[in-house]
Order: sequence, then structure tokens, then C-alpha cells
Amino acid sequence: MDQTIDTANEPKNGVQATPPARDKAKARALAAAAKKTLIKPDTVKAFKSLHTWTGVGAGMALFIAFFAGALTVFHHELGDWDSYAQQVPREQTIAEAQLLVEQAILDEPGAAESLRLYLPGHHSNENEVYWYERLENDTFETHRWRMDDAGGIDTSLETAHVADFVYRLHYTGGLMPARLGLYALGIICVLYGLALFSGVLLFIPGFLKDLLVVRKGGKNPKRFWLDAHNVIGVVSLPFHILFAWSSAILAIGVFFLAPFQYLVFDDDLTKLVGPELGFVDAVEPKNEPAEMLSIAEVLEIVERELPGMEPEQVRFAHYGDAGSSVSVYGDAPTGTLVTGAGVTLNAVSGEVISYFDPAQATPGGTFYRGIMTLHFVDFGGYFVKWTFFTLSMLGAFLFYSGNLLFVESRRKRREQQQPGKAVLLAKLNSGVCIGAIAGIAMAMLASRFFSNLEGRADLTEFAYYTVFLLGLGWSIYRPVAKGTRDLLNLSALLCCAIPVVDATLIGMPLWKSFVEGHWSLFVIDVMALTMGVLFLRIARAVSHRSKNGPANSVWYNRPTDREAQELVPNEVSPPVAVAVAKN
Repeated sequence: MDQTIDTANEPKNGVQATPPARDKAKARALAAAAKKTLIKPDTVKAFKSLHTWTGVGAGMALFIAFFAGALTVFHHELGDWDSYAQQVPREQTIAEAQLLVEQAILDEPGAAESLRLYLPGHHSNENEVYWYERLENDTFETHRWRMDDAGGIDTSLETAHVADFVYRLHYTGGLMPARLGLYALGIICVLYGLALFSGVLLFIPGFLKDLLVVRKGGKNPKRFWLDAHNVIGVVSLPFHILFAWSSAILAIGVFFLAPFQYLVFDDDLTKLVGPELGFVDAVEPKNEPAEMLSIAEVLEIVERELPGMEPEQVRFAHYGDAGSSVSVYGDAPTGTLVTGAGVTLNAVSGEVISYFDPAQATPGGTFYRGIMTLHFVDFGGYFVKWTFFTLSMLGAFLFYSGNLLFVESRRKRREQQQPGKAVLLAKLNSGVCIGAIAGIAMAMLASRFFSNLEGRADLTEFAYYTVFLLGLGWSIYRPVAKGTRDLLNLSALLCCAIPVVDATLIGMPLWKSFVEGHWSLFVIDVMALTMGVLFLRIARAVSHRSKNGPANSVWYNRPTDREAQELVPNEVSPPVAVAVAKN
């Protein structure tokens, strides 16, 4: 009697195939569920495609932006860590600031055109004078003056660069030159907004059923990653809307204003909105020498015009000229998000040219400045800073997990060999994201090692890009799981090395920085150590899955011939046993 052998359900390449009947039943169930939803299946499919491709296109750059942004929340503290000194300088006076400005003009007469004085405040006890000299190639050379405790003038530039470099990574994603990176990230933020919009629409049909639900996944790890991705995205949605919008405005907003400037307002738009944005019209010099108001007199007038404002920065234009002006910027006690205030005076007569009082701002100006205050976390103290830090880290996880879901959704469940595109994306995802983490840790170590060298800033950036590019190359060269594990181990090692280096090079172990109240050192070292331990545990989890997870995955490591000979099928998990048997 002839028998027909059904091979449809037999394992293929060591992977159990899904029965056709089960596929049909699943399709019917999905179709029935689709009829009950508020959104048509075709619409869901379209938005799913939009969400997928905008998320994949923007995800890796946004991971760097959000991880660096989380660190930039503590920009001043990171700068204090990088420029740590055993002895904190005393708080300097306004009289010393006057002497410093006059000395700067004597040293560099060209500085009179545009001079900036930073007064002692929350983040520094010193007066500092800066002049950014425009060179023939349209670049700027920085000049800096400060007064030491002995009364001498120090013109050396600050070599600490980590805080500013991490901030630049935040708004450029590491792309060079910086202006190109800024515009590119602005476009990416538009894609980010589209991904948010489409993601919310995809989540609406199962909103009540899936809200705040994270399932372990069991035999389907994708379920856990999808739930975690959805929960983080929904809970932090207002945060992401804020940053997608404000980042696009900051990066490429000028391109949106350009048509109105030239086609509607006939080049007068900046005059209309400039005062609301803090812009002051440039004054023309009279080329006549005149005696200037002292800094103390300027601050007295500012206090009279805006009582309670805490001055932070003083800007002189054409210092010593009869047509000179002086602008003072600081924070006013408004009790709202918008605290930035400014007054511009005639530097000879003291006449008020313009001023910005946040309490009297228009709704548009208040809204814009409020958005910027939220973006830069310039409010609420350390509770808000830690909240935004946490949300930024979760945002980085959101983008990384989104790309993981893209790879998993294209997994060939009936084949052990996965598509080359999925493998490459998984390698790029790990190489770019984890490589950036390792690069930032290496930059911090390099800055500490080379703190006495003039080229410290360049060496800091070189350390980042070297580790980042080598990590990316290593991730592409190695299998996905092994490359990811190696980069996580490297990141863990470099992060854990930061407090060790602080203890050995500057004599500040954790316990000593805590006892002596060097909080920037203590907190950053604790954060680095915590991240190092976390990355080490994730590396172990990746290694475990590569050996015990499904064989039909980019995260599975095929045993080598030697490993296969040492393995006994009944002592390992089924996917591994099948793969060994097939080999």
C-alpha cells in the first residue's frame, strides 16, 4: 500500500516548522481581531511600515544623542569632574572683575569689539573673561583671562573638554563637521516625530489591554522586548514629544523661518521676533573714546530695572567707544519655567536700550523659552535632573530595542541561517550604540590621563573616535552575539576603570570624595561603577542566550567543530542539540 510522506512539518535546518493549519487558524484569528479594532488593517499596516522605517533610520543616531544627552543633564557636574582641583578657589569680587576686563583690553585691544565676562555663581567662584577672535577663514580663536588667588593674571585656556565634547555628541550624534551633524540630527528628529506618531496609533487598538504590561516572553523573547518597548514609549511619550519637537526647532528651525523672512516679512522677521528670542541689534561704534561705566555701576542699573535678577554674564560691544553698549544676562525670580532675563544699556550714559523681562513676555516668547528651559533642564534642581536623566536613558533603550524588534520580526523561523540584512543591522546596532558608550568612557579616561598636556582636548576626541570606530569594526567582523558581548565587556571594563583612575591619579577614592564633599567626583564615579556592573550583567545575558536560545536567531552562536565534539546532545538545550546533531 502506497503511503504519502508529509514533510511539511518536519524540522528544517534544526528548526521545527509551524503547521499550515496553525498558520491558517492564526491568520483567521488576526483577521477577526482586526475587525473589532477602531483602525482598519490597511491603515495599521501602513503606519507599522512608517514606524518601522523611520525608527530604524533614526534609531542609532538617536541612541547616541539620548545617551550623551543623559550625561549632558549633568553638564556642569561633568565639567567639575573633568577640571577637578584639590583646592577650590575663593569667590572673587566685582572689583576684581573690573581689573580683569581692563587687563584683557590692555593685552588684546581687539577684544574691545566683543568681550564676555562670566561672573561668579553656582558653578564657579572665579571671574572669567572671554574673547572669541574671528580669523580670516571664518573660524574663531578663543582667548581667556582669569585671576588667580595671588592676584596674577592667567591667560591659559581651560583644557578640560569632556563635558563640552559629550554635549556636542548630543546634538550632532558624533558626525563631523559639527554643523553637518547638527542639521542631520535635526532631520533625524523629524523622522523621530513621525515614528512617535505612528507608534502611538499602532498602540491604540490594544491600549487598555497592553498598557503597562510586560510579559517575560518564555519561548518568545520578542514578546518581552515588544512589551518593554511599548511601555517605555507610552509612559515617557510627553518627554519624547517635547524633545522631538524642540530638537528639530533648535537644529533646523532656521530653515523653517527662512521663507517667512524673505517672502512674507521682507527681511524684517528677525526684528519682529528677535527681542523675544534675546537678540539685540548690533550697535555702531562712533570711533570716539569715552569713559565707561564701571561693572558695579552697570549692575546697579540692572538691579533697578529688573529687581532680584541674578547676573551671570556681562557682554561689552566696542568697549571704550562713545557708542559702546553692555548687555547683562541672568535669571529673574519669576516662579515659572521661564527665568532668563536680560538688560542692554548704553555703556557710557547708562541709558536702557532694551530689556527682556520674562514676567512681561508675550505668550509666544514665554512658550518658546519654556520649551527651551524644559529641553536644557534649567529648572527644578536635582530631582528634575535625575528624572530627565532616567527618561533619557530609557529613551536610549527605546531606540536600541526598536532595532532589535526590527531584526526579530524578520527572523526566518524555519531556517537556521538568517538573512544577511538582518545580521548586518544587528551588528551595526550593537557596534554604533555600544561602541559609543565605550568611546565616551574612553574619552573620560583619556582626559584624566592627559590632564597636563596642552593637546588634552584633541586627545580626548581622538580616544572616543578610535574606540568607537574600532568597536564598530569589531562588531561587524564578529558574529552578532560575540561582538555584542565583547563590546559590553569592554564598556564595563572602561566604566569601572574611571573610579579606579580617579583613586590612583588624583588621590580621590570613592570614600574620600564622599567624606570631603566632592560630590561631582563621587556621583560620577558611582554612576560609572554602576553602569560597568550593569553592562557586565547584560554581557553575560547575551552570552547565555547565544548558547541556549533559539537556533533560528541572529543571536545564536553555532558551535565550532571542536565545541560540537565536546557537546553531548542530551546535556544541552534542544536548539543547541539539534544544531549539533545536524552538523
